[in-house]
Amino acid sequence: MIQNHKPRKYLFPVVWMLLMLCAVQVWAEMPHYDMVRIRAGSFLMGSPEDVILRRADEQLHKVTLTRDFFIGRYEVTQDFYETIMGSNPSYNNVCGDCPVERISWRDAVIFCNAVSCRAGLAPAYRISENSITMDLDAPGYRLPTEAEWEYACRAGTNTIFPNGNCLSSSQANFNAYLPQPGCESGLYRAQSIPVGSFSPNGWGLYDIVGNINEYCWDWYAPYSAEAQIDPVGVPDSGNHVLRGGAFSIFGPRCHSGSRHPMEPQMALDFMGLRMVRTVVAVERDGHE
Repeated sequence: MIQNHKPRKYLFPVVWMLLMLCAVQVWAEMPHYDMVRIRAGSFLMGSPEDVILRRADEQLHKVTLTRDFFIGRYEVTQDFYETIMGSNPSYNNVCGDCPVERISWRDAVIFCNAVSCRAGLAPAYRISENSITMDLDAPGYRLPTEAEWEYACRAGTNTIFPNGNCLSSSQANFNAYLPQPGCESGLYRAQSIPVGSFSPNGWGLYDIVGNINEYCWDWYAPYSAEAQIDPVGVPDSGNHVLRGGAFSIFGPRCHSGSRHPMEPQMALDFMGLRMVRTVVAVERDGHE
């Protein structure tokens, strides 16, 4: 399955940089990136109307994912990013085990392709002066679709958060001065912290809420009320989707269905990524 993103003048020229990265990366050792296999299935995506600070565009609707996928057990760290790209753009840049941040959506796409090149895999993105195209059938690394991200975050739950209806500062790195109403307040750490500092969700994913917001492939748009199968979002809306909340976000906006719009060129200290691979492509390619 291939989806195209319309061009934006600030995205390019990156084609030659990507070609040079691929030429260099394939000769270097690939650092380990731990991933979890998520089985295909159906779930209710979005937020019930009684969730505090629910956005109107988070309408509940049934989504079915027909293919298994691998997703990073942890957010991409600064050390991993620097090993691949040769630099660390992060604001909190004295913590190699902290998630990389202050990268744009464009940076995240380029990084995914660079990781694929380092691993000797066909990249999931084709970047030209006219478009960015994602190939879900490619074995390379990519950003999750918004549906993949929420399905993995919920881990089979239908509560406000992956771990229940309250979120505490002993479970996630967020602004716990302002928790979910009726829940206990806690710490506000005011910066990202090392990945894996708390217990994972039910499917073994760490920091799936809190720490930093994570990029998805999709352009931001209101959900349809109709049931969806393997959705990949609208063609273009001007903003991409951020998921998961961050160290600076208060409790009610860290819930499993919470979504945030962000312009593709923005790069702030609470924005990073977690990578995905399509299982059928991985098995076909023989690089599991």
